[in-house]
Amino acid sequence: MSRVAEKILIVNLTRFGDLLQTSPVIEGLKRSRPGCEITLLAEKSFAEVCEGIPALDRIYRIDLDTLGAELLEGGAKLLDGFNYVRRVIDDLRSEGFSLGLNYSSSKMTAVFMGLLRIGDLRGWTMTEDGFRIIAHPWSRLFASMCLNRRFAVYNLVDYYLRMADIQPWGGGLYYRISDEARAGARRVLREAGWREGEKLVAIQLGASRSARCWPQRSFVELGREISASLGMRVVLIGGRLDRELAARTHLELGGVALNLCGATSIAELGGVLEQCEALITGDTGPMHMAVAMKTPVIALFFGPASAFDTGPYSEGNVVLQSEVACAPCDHNVNCLRPFCREEITAAMVARALRLRLEGRFDDLAREASRWRSVRVFRTTFDRQGFYRCELLGDRPAREEDVVREAYRRMWVAELDGEGELQGAARRLDRSIGSAEAKKKAGGCLWGFGQMVSLAQEGYAQACLLAGEAAKRDPSVLRCEELGERIEAIDNEIAKIAGIVPATAPLWQMFRFGKENLEGEELEPLARATSCLYAELARRASAMARLLGEEKRQFATWTQSGAEERRTGRGREEREAQEWL
Repeated sequence: MSRVAEKILIVNLTRFGDLLQTSPVIEGLKRSRPGCEITLLAEKSFAEVCEGIPALDRIYRIDLDTLGAELLEGGAKLLDGFNYVRRVIDDLRSEGFSLGLNYSSSKMTAVFMGLLRIGDLRGWTMTEDGFRIIAHPWSRLFASMCLNRRFAVYNLVDYYLRMADIQPWGGGLYYRISDEARAGARRVLREAGWREGEKLVAIQLGASRSARCWPQRSFVELGREISASLGMRVVLIGGRLDRELAARTHLELGGVALNLCGATSIAELGGVLEQCEALITGDTGPMHMAVAMKTPVIALFFGPASAFDTGPYSEGNVVLQSEVACAPCDHNVNCLRPFCREEITAAMVARALRLRLEGRFDDLAREASRWRSVRVFRTTFDRQGFYRCELLGDRPAREEDVVREAYRRMWVAELDGEGELQGAARRLDRSIGSAEAKKKAGGCLWGFGQMVSLAQEGYAQACLLAGEAAKRDPSVLRCEELGERIEAIDNEIAKIAGIVPATAPLWQMFRFGKENLEGEELEPLARATSCLYAELARRASAMARLLGEEKRQFATWTQSGAEERRTGRGREEREAQEWL
């Protein structure tokens, strides 16, 4: 009797760079769940890239442009839109998926996932009564860090992998080019003036937002410098919307540059990047394609781009990020004076390119020490396989650097149960180095300490509420009084997160946990709430210890999450009484 294959659905209705970043998940699922069948739900406009992702069994294309137009037009078209959604839901339901991974954070995809009724859903989904929740701890951490990007902990790919219960292995991204696409890439290059054997450096000109774009004059200076100092020609790449920018740049560079902007398919773009010695780019889809093609990347990050969460996911790339106090800015900020783009000069980029191509990272670190307006990172992976950015040069660590390192160790120990916190603290000492660097995070200790105290108080009140609700004849007045105390404690915790930004990721995780609570029975809700307070107190205490605080008041809250989940009602009530 043949075995029925396990069916898995991945939802990622974003741009082609994000779709490429799902390729390690698909590869990892095939390794960890042999024989599984994987379907990727993608937006029609960007689904072309999915055709080159190895190990993917099926691409389900959804036409969001048409759907949006029908819903906006209204009238009879509104019914057409409804029927289209119903057909999609019916099609996907009929597949019998056992696991669903939603990597899109939109309300629409949450509704989709809720309607599909898949047994094991992870990411953004919807309850039966219509509330949006974030299922799986690593999904909630991803959402929390998106709202606190200054302390970004892990790369987007690593969140994707851990949401699927896959341990990162530092394997980069995956994309397969057909012989036809490779031949097409070479043909387009020759038509643009490339001669066989001539070395090329690709430059991606545009980005999804103007704040992410380097000034055009800087690209021109860089192209001339690459030609003069390295003897290589420049290939200008980009989408159709970048054609005007590419035409102007090509005109100024003359024979130094080949203009391929908008001239290739996605697969042919991969073939072009495969021919190049390196790619110079902002935080763009072609950056991820270059990673998949094993082409070195020199990434220029400005505005909301952060090297830590969306940097090039492979070993040995170089990221230059502006050293300004407001970087990275929030995605919702519309900066009126994006001066961060001016901090990175063409001379810096050309020098970084040469040293990277020659493998001279020690020399690059010495150069980085002199570039006071820019931070230079080398991409690598830690012992557990997680992506990390190694700061090059003799540069002082900033507060967020120290806090980020502490969070990296705390979250792995907390969510995966790997390692213990004292050992993590010793590793933090080695990774950050001087005591002076840890002093930069000293101002955070008060905030983490306040969170511990408030969480302990909330835990006690939640336990008392659970005890009152469990009585045969509970007092409604007493339950309301305890509920009001809990609400006041939550408001105080939120204030601490606002005053001390380093504590905000803990608050967001706590808040998402509360939003995920389901049911109407008061006693189980109160007990689940007490567990959330226990988590918050333990995590805040762990952060305080990692950052150097050794006060005894934190010591009892450093046990692992697994131990806390094993505790029973008796211990909860005893500790609540002790605190009172």
